[in-house]
Amino acid sequence: MAETRVRIPLRDQLWLMMDRPDNLMYINSIMWFAEVPDWDAVTDAIATRMVEPHPVFRRVPVRRGRRWYWEDDPDFDLSRHLVRSRLPEPGGRAEAEAYVGEQMSSPLPDDRPIWRTEFIEGYHGHGGEREGALILFRVQHGMVDGIRLSQLVLGLCDHEDDDPLPRVGRELASGGGGIVGAVAQAGAGLAKDSLGIARGLAGATIRFPVTLARLARDVSAPGAELTRVPTRIVESLADTVETTNTTTNTYRSIFRLLFEPRSPELTWSGPTRANKKVSWVTGLDLAAVKRVATAHDTTVTTVMIAAVSKALTLYLDAHGDREVSDINLMVPMSVTPSSEDLPEELGNHITLILMRLPLGIDGADELIDAITTSMTRVRYSFEPHITFASMLTVAVTPTAVQHAVIDLFANKTVGQLTSVPGPVSTVSLAGTVVEGMLGWVPMSGDQALGICIFSYDGSVSVGIATDAGLVPDPDLVAELIEGQFATFDGWHGED
Repeated sequence: MAETRVRIPLRDQLWLMMDRPDNLMYINSIMWFAEVPDWDAVTDAIATRMVEPHPVFRRVPVRRGRRWYWEDDPDFDLSRHLVRSRLPEPGGRAEAEAYVGEQMSSPLPDDRPIWRTEFIEGYHGHGGEREGALILFRVQHGMVDGIRLSQLVLGLCDHEDDDPLPRVGRELASGGGGIVGAVAQAGAGLAKDSLGIARGLAGATIRFPVTLARLARDVSAPGAELTRVPTRIVESLADTVETTNTTTNTYRSIFRLLFEPRSPELTWSGPTRANKKVSWVTGLDLAAVKRVATAHDTTVTTVMIAAVSKALTLYLDAHGDREVSDINLMVPMSVTPSSEDLPEELGNHITLILMRLPLGIDGADELIDAITTSMTRVRYSFEPHITFASMLTVAVTPTAVQHAVIDLFANKTVGQLTSVPGPVSTVSLAGTVVEGMLGWVPMSGDQALGICIFSYDGSVSVGIATDAGLVPDPDLVAELIEGQFATFDGWHGED
């Protein structure tokens, strides 16, 4: 049978080229069980539901001249991508976290398709007497994005009822139909937006003393060095206009993408290294999150991000760091509508947004309002489309330019944040109930922190991945996030 050669799209080529020894461009996902599954049955599910329908899992990236192609691996053997291992005794959460972190630090062989699934036995971190197991999926980002990998992993599972698999990830809000639909609508609301801007600025002149005081507070806030003044001014002016004004929000986003300085020097700042660490907390009550969301007329994701904000504030305090008013995080977003049927050629269909995370706000109302405003301004803007187009442009530049541009934007942030709504009911893999799952998108540049929020069957899990040298205690971050759940009863109503 003739070899198949498929040209790698620019959107996938960039993720391949972003791979570096100190920050591997791999997506890592884990699934855990209270019992050991039938590994033969798991292997069959991987073969029939993942590898056979999607040929990229049987291909290697090859560069020919200036172009990159996926080419069939003539020596492909599924068994070379499936590994069985065992945790050291006693096989608790600490041993599991240490083992997963060690694996995340290690590159996969480049003489075969760049993915691996590891069956890990000897796990006793689920709280039961019986031995359980973990499954660790590792995939190079150029093959598939994290949203579709989550769909693939869930697609290996069977449901206890007839509920469909959840739609994973977020899509572009502006346009609804992806990039083309958004561009078609770009000018539709321009006149309305312009009128809103005029009204907002007119109101700002009337309220000039208040606006000036707020601007002074913003630019003099802890952590707001002189280099951050330009973006603070633009954001203060944007705050005088409605949060749903697309034109204002887009100009604000462009200014931030171009002129936002490097993330301020904090305890987690510095050059990254290959060694990574992970920690996670599981079994958090989703109903408690929903009660807080209902009380504040917001979403579960917003409440979870607020809990992360409080936890990171406490983390900086614990390390004797100076107080900062906010940090930036990268958040992935889908550029195409998701569907239950994944395309044969998986690829990457995501972009990244720059999310401002406020820190140091004690009141739940004020904190949730600040996060909601930040997320709304991104939602009603063309920032996701602009960053996606920028990524395609960077993909055609020389490697040195690619790395320089990637570092420039990555270093405006401290890391990555993902929030994935998983199945609302129990799922099973090879007849064994899945107790929980998590996944981490890779970091780039000098990013030192990755946070994954995953809801499943009425509970929430939060995973922390860190650069071992810059954040040697991800367990403390996880512990602080867990601690916020104990305070949720105090988040209801007014502060």
